[in-house]
Parts: sequence; structure tokens; C-alpha cells
Amino acid sequence: MREEDNGQKKESTEFEPLLDSQQAADLMGVHPETVKRRARSGEIPGMKLGKVWRFRASGLETYIRNLMR
Repeated sequence: MREEDNGQKKESTEFEPLLDSQQAADLMGVHPETVKRRARSGEIPGMKLGKVWRFRASGLETYIRNLMR
């Protein structure tokens, strides 16, 4: 992540919390199984940590913005 600081870009050290499939589904207005299915196919950016899918809100936002184009 980068932030603007007086016209210059600097690295952000803040960690973006990860969402689980239920939180991602709530954010997108779909069923959690839909989120997991789209993540498995590579349509939605996500990662599987053990048996659980995790998502970055910023990745989902980019995905939704691209759908709206």
C-alpha cells in the first residue's frame, strides 16, 4: 500500500485485515459459497489458508469496480 505525503509516495506499514468468506459475502451481497467458488476459479482474488478462504477488502473492491466498467 502506498500513501501520498506532500506529493511523494511512501510505503504504508499498516496491515490490511483479512476477511473470511462470510464477511466477503456480506460486503458483496452474495452467498459465502459464491465467494468461495469464484475464488477457487480465480475470478475473485483470495487465498486459502488451511481450510479457510481469506480475502482483502481492497481486492474485492477492485474486482467490483472492474465489473462496473
